[in-house]
Amino acid sequence: MEAYCGSKQARLTGVASVVTSTNDVLLPERPTATTVERAVRAGDGVIVRWNDQLLALPHVSHELGETDGYARVRAAAIPPSEPSAEKRTLYLLVRDHARQRWIALEAFDVQNVCVEGKPQS
Repeated sequence: MEAYCGSKQARLTGVASVVTSTNDVLLPERPTATTVERAVRAGDGVIVRWNDQLLALPHVSHELGETDGYARVRAAAIPPSEPSAEKRTLYLLVRDHARQRWIALEAFDVQNVCVEGKPQS
């Protein structure tokens, strides 16, 4: 996990909650790795990496060329959300027709994934 939390600590439970709260619709935004990194580094953002973590997204996965209803997620980037926001943009690095690319989705969990406290082990 790459956390840009300042003096705070990233919580995996918060990350999991945000990632699983996504809307199953691709946003028209075509993010690049540079765009994603800038958004996360803006403050209280996190990037988590996996080796093809399955995420149930029936419609999006179909658009990505998957047939089983699951997107293969290599990374999730969670930028900070606005204090009064009801949703946020979430970036996922996914397999898209056998290639890796960043996609943007809406997530409905707007909690700050960086909180006060000791690092999670």
